[in-house]
Amino acid sequence: MNLLELDGVSFRYHCDSDLVLNEVSLSIQEGECHCISGPTGSGKSSILNLIMGCLSRPFEGELHVAEDVVLGLVMQDPNVQFIRQSVGAEIAFALENLAVPYDLMVGRVQGALRRVGLYVSLDTPIEQLSLGQKYRLMIAAQLVYEPNVILLDEPWAQLDDTGVEELMSVLRRLKADNVSIVLVEHNPGVFDDVVDHFWQLQNGKLSPGCFQCASIPFTQAVCAPIGRSLLSLQPFDFCFEDQSPLFVCHEHLQLFEGEIVTLIGDNGAGKSSLLKSIAGIQSKVKGLPLKVLGKQPKLGVFGAELGLLLQRPNRQLFENTVLEEMQFSLKRFGLPLENADRVLAEMEMEDLRSHSPHTLSYGQQHLVALASLASMKPKILLLDDPLAGLDQAFYCRVWQLLLRLSRQGTAILLSSHRLMSHMPVTRSWHLSGGLLHGEHLSGACITGMDSAHVG
Repeated sequence: MNLLELDGVSFRYHCDSDLVLNEVSLSIQEGECHCISGPTGSGKSSILNLIMGCLSRPFEGELHVAEDVVLGLVMQDPNVQFIRQSVGAEIAFALENLAVPYDLMVGRVQGALRRVGLYVSLDTPIEQLSLGQKYRLMIAAQLVYEPNVILLDEPWAQLDDTGVEELMSVLRRLKADNVSIVLVEHNPGVFDDVVDHFWQLQNGKLSPGCFQCASIPFTQAVCAPIGRSLLSLQPFDFCFEDQSPLFVCHEHLQLFEGEIVTLIGDNGAGKSSLLKSIAGIQSKVKGLPLKVLGKQPKLGVFGAELGLLLQRPNRQLFENTVLEEMQFSLKRFGLPLENADRVLAEMEMEDLRSHSPHTLSYGQQHLVALASLASMKPKILLLDDPLAGLDQAFYCRVWQLLLRLSRQGTAILLSSHRLMSHMPVTRSWHLSGGLLHGEHLSGACITGMDSAHVG
């Protein structure tokens, strides 16, 4: 039986803009798993929001939802969905609305957390969780509703490999219980084992199959002379006030001019907290033996010399248009405004210059926030999971931008859930099992590869 059906649905965000969805039709039956892929900004998340009734404007065509069908949605940025402050309270909120007796709540809340592989105390503040852990928490918060259809927006980008494996187990159990699943995903092959129907969304049209984008070649050998040390971190224990250490480091770590270093670790390992500490904006952390550009990190002390890209790009965007957003910091620090136009051209994002950054997709917001930082040509660039929400073409353009910056002497430290052994990086720092350790600098040439592949 069809649980929901889209019939000839068309939608645009503005009266004078192109159609985001153009006569889209889709039928979801019990126990089916559908995966929709497509370019960054193609409208994949718009389909999920349309199904949930969250679009800001009316659409043409018809949406049919069977009687008594319960829908659950986990958005790309789960932070926008949280309404309570602790893990247990967030999941219990749904049960409170369903009038579930209190003595039955704890077991159901704990069961939902176990289903998504999130083993934390129920009174854990949500703000202490990593983005990947928050994504699992929001899945658990949806599962207690016992939905007939669950919609997941870009889970691979938010989860580490262990989280993806646990999610796969959850999806298999949901299918066995006749729960239907709709995934929006740039890496559809990861979910081959559970997906029944693959779709691609491009130019507003939905058609069977996976979206494939031609790879963009890198220069095979990109020489980046390694210069002086810009960051020096002595052995330390990383811990928040009144807490035991989150992780420790027994080495002297340095970041040099012209390097691209990856910080690899699972969800919740402490990658984001370390990057924020280097930038001088992480609160309630005990002092670290850290020098950045010869200074002790502190809010505002680095000016345009250091840029930090947060995991939540919408927290860094506040101007009315993409171009104004790009020019804001340039004006603030007296830098050439034409830098903004140059980076937009390099990223092939000129068509977005007059768009509001607040109406863009999660991936596009990442791109705008990164481009804004890159236009300043900082000496140090800290990137927290910068490739989330990007299709293959933009994935490659981001790497090309980072390579150009490294040739100009920028030191780049970027976090990721996964190794990037086939990407043009100098070396990696690894954060696992409560221990941070770094690879030794072995050469002064970053060697690329013939072409880039996502996933």
